[in-house]
Amino acid sequence: MGFSQLHRDGPEMACIAVRGSFDVLPGGKLSLAERQELVFTDTYDGDPHYRSMVQATDLVPFKPATDVTLIGSAFPPDGRPATDWTVSVSVAERILRLRVHGPRKWLPGLKHLKPSWKLGASDPIESVPLDYRLASGGRYIGDPEGDADRRNPIGLGLLHGDYSRFARVFPAPQIDSIDAPIKDPYDAPQPQGFGPISPWWIQRQQFAGTYDDDWKQNRHPRLPADFDYRFYQSAHPGLIMPGFLIGNEPVKVEGCRPDGETVTFRVPGIAIIADHSWDDGRQARTRLNLDGLHMDFRGRMLKVDVTWRGWITRCPAYLSAQINAVAIEDALAYPTSDEDGLADDITTREGATS
Repeated sequence: MGFSQLHRDGPEMACIAVRGSFDVLPGGKLSLAERQELVFTDTYDGDPHYRSMVQATDLVPFKPATDVTLIGSAFPPDGRPATDWTVSVSVAERILRLRVHGPRKWLPGLKHLKPSWKLGASDPIESVPLDYRLASGGRYIGDPEGDADRRNPIGLGLLHGDYSRFARVFPAPQIDSIDAPIKDPYDAPQPQGFGPISPWWIQRQQFAGTYDDDWKQNRHPRLPADFDYRFYQSAHPGLIMPGFLIGNEPVKVEGCRPDGETVTFRVPGIAIIADHSWDDGRQARTRLNLDGLHMDFRGRMLKVDVTWRGWITRCPAYLSAQINAVAIEDALAYPTSDEDGLADDITTREGATS
């Protein structure tokens, strides 16, 4: 898919986004899926204000790193109901481990002889949806203004010493971090999950820039000067890679299949190249960045989507780009885009510069 957008710093961007969908076969082999579709808008499992995002749009001009996301459920390792267990996603050297729990509650109690709550035991359960609605966050319980945790507005709810009624029982988060488990009723750790994060949550909104009168008068329709392209990273912070994946990296998912199977596969070892052309005869070949690995474990057939993206400054002489898939080892020498576009000294096939 090709589209254009004004860069934050001024030039018009000629953007290319490619999505490839794959089925995960037994033994970890990936097979190109019969159905291939682009995603034109962020998609949700219901009302975006109350439900989790399940897919991020492809209409993004540039991302500075690769997002890794997974939607699905957690299952006990032996297939029997359990009170809690560990799930993990690892890609190359990056790993995020979570602890999931059966339903548990904050029970009325005393702390330092003052009314408070204590964390009750988890009930055994056969599966836990990996959904931010079951993680830390949500509205401050009893707050008359209805304020919510901007890191996860759809969470189970946060206890508040001024607003929450001490004599009542409240649900406690079922998903937390192994490194920072929830113990105290006023704990408010980083919300945990593997799924994509909505653009208005603070993890992304902090990079959106300043939209004030000065912006309206002096920059619109360009993005604000303090816009950061990290805004387009939709993965949990623990699953944003330190740079871009290339292809062929190992992937391992534990605790997300009903039979207890550990799922392993490799990122497709293919590259997407774009052949750009101008009406003055110039041509250039570039490699798109692999900036997304999205795993859908909700059905019997495991699905993996990979996204590639790139951009080049669009001038009046720019005509078009044709894309092709090649083996990654045949494309590593081609230039890629960064936040500022392609390197100034990119050499075209006819010896000119783009």
